[in-house]
Amino acid sequence: MAHRILIVSEDLVRPWDEGIKKFAYSIGAALASDHPVRMINVDRSGHAASRNGARAPEPGAPPIVDVSGSRTFMTPALRREVHSFQPEAIVYVPSPSSTVGSFARSYALRRHWPRAKHGMVALIPRRHGAAARAFLQGTAPDVLFVPSYASLLHACDLSLRAELLPVGVDLAAFRPARDGERAALRRAHGVPENAFVFLHVGHLSEKRNLRSLVGLAALPNAHVVVIGSTSTPEDARLRRDLEGAGVRVIREVVPVGEFYRLADAYVFPTIDGEGCVEIPLSVLEALASGLPVLARPFGGLRDVLAPGDDVRYFDDDGGLAAAAASLAHGARPAARDVRAFAWRAIAERIVTRLCDPAGARAS
Repeated sequence: MAHRILIVSEDLVRPWDEGIKKFAYSIGAALASDHPVRMINVDRSGHAASRNGARAPEPGAPPIVDVSGSRTFMTPALRREVHSFQPEAIVYVPSPSSTVGSFARSYALRRHWPRAKHGMVALIPRRHGAAARAFLQGTAPDVLFVPSYASLLHACDLSLRAELLPVGVDLAAFRPARDGERAALRRAHGVPENAFVFLHVGHLSEKRNLRSLVGLAALPNAHVVVIGSTSTPEDARLRRDLEGAGVRVIREVVPVGEFYRLADAYVFPTIDGEGCVEIPLSVLEALASGLPVLARPFGGLRDVLAPGDDVRYFDDDGGLAAAAASLAHGARPAARDVRAFAWRAIAERIVTRLCDPAGARAS
C-alpha cells in the first residue's frame, strides 16, 4: 500500500557526501518509486538559495522544497508546506542528530500536522541526563530510530519509543570492479598500478583519527588515498600533515565509486563518537564494492557486521598495521553480501513501522 511520506532535514543540498544528508536523501529516493514522497530542506546555511524552490535534483527522485531556516521550525512557511502535502508519515532526519533542540523541532513538526505518524532518525549518539528526561518524553516522536544497541538502550532508559535501524547503501552506485576495470581506473586517476591501495572517505577532521593512516603510508608498496567531504570544513593542518607523510588527500567532488573499485582495502580508523554517524555509510559502500574493511569497532558497526576475513576490527595503530600487512600479503577475501542494507529495504522499515498498524501494536 502506498503512503504519503514527508522527509524533513536541514541540509538537503548536493553533493551527497556527508552521512546525515545522504541518509535523508537516499531514503526519499528509495521510496519514491512506490510512495508519494516530498522532501523539505529547512535551509539554515543559505546554500539552497539558487535552487528556486521545489525541484527534482535527479531523474526519478522526489522533489526537494527549500524553506528558510528556523531554530524552532515554528514558522508559517514550513507549516504551509507540511499542510499542502498532507502526509501520513513525517520522517525527520536532523543534522544535529538527537540533541534537545532536535526533539523540540520534531515536536514542532507534530504541531504542524498532528494527523501523521512521526519518526526521527538519530544517526549520531547523544547522551542525555535525567534533567532532560521529562522534556524529551514530552517532545518525542512516535518512534526514534537509532543505529546501535547502545543508543537503543539509552532511549529505553529515557522511556522513549525507539527501534534499531541500520543505514543503507546504493547497490547500483557501489559495485565490485569488473575484469580489467581496476587497472583502467588507476591509470585514469593517477594511482600506481601495482601499489596496495588503502582508501578512506569522510571528513578531514581530527575527530576521524586520520593520523592513524600515516603508518600505512610508510608500509612497502602502499598508497593511501583520503577523499575528504566537501560539505564540511577542512582541518588545514591535518591535511598538510597527512600530505607531508605521503597520504594523497582529495577534497573535491570526484566519482567516489570509482575509487572504491580501484582500491585494495578500506580503512575506518575513527574513535570519537561525534566523528561520524554510528554506522559509517562508507563501510557498507566499501563492502558493496567488493573491498575488505579494516575498522575500529566504532558505534554500531559490530551490531550489524560481525568480524570476518572481509571485516577486520582493530583497537590501536599496532592492530591496524598487523591487519594491513596480513591483507597486503594474503589472498584478497570475498566481501559479504550487503543486499539486506539496500536503501529501499532500510526506507521501507521506517514506513512499515510508522504506517502499518500491526507494526505499531508490536512496539
